[in-house]
Amino acid sequence: MTPILQVFADREAARAELQSSSYRNFLIIAPVSVGDSPDYDEQVAALARQFSREGYTYVARCGQKEMEDDPAGVRYLPLREALPSFGQMNAVVVAGDHSWAARAADEYRGADVFLLQPALSAPAQQRQQRRKNAALPAGEALQGAA
Repeated sequence: MTPILQVFADREAARAELQSSSYRNFLIIAPVSVGDSPDYDEQVAALARQFSREGYTYVARCGQKEMEDDPAGVRYLPLREALPSFGQMNAVVVAGDHSWAARAADEYRGADVFLLQPALSAPAQQRQQRRKNAALPAGEALQGAA
């Protein structure tokens, strides 16, 4: 299992948390280019519900047409060029995209930014392996492909 990678964090958000009010803002950025798994959206939603227990949670994702709130209090937003602005952001989790993580670190300088590598389901891993094998010259297929 690939661990969550913390990138671009200077822990300012964690230090400020001790001196500020008890509310926290969390943002999950879920680009469409990640998540070759049918349960990808559910994984993002489950993570968002976990964060919503600790503060305000926002999910910016491709394919989201308009803002909507779910029963757990998570707010879903369309992912656009301009990232959402909510004052003090405490933590940002970016699903699998280094460039979005770099943009988030630039936009939310005081927040801890994490790059999450989503786990692929077994069928998605097999599809990914077949695509890799198809790109190789004949006779050089990768081991483990069925």
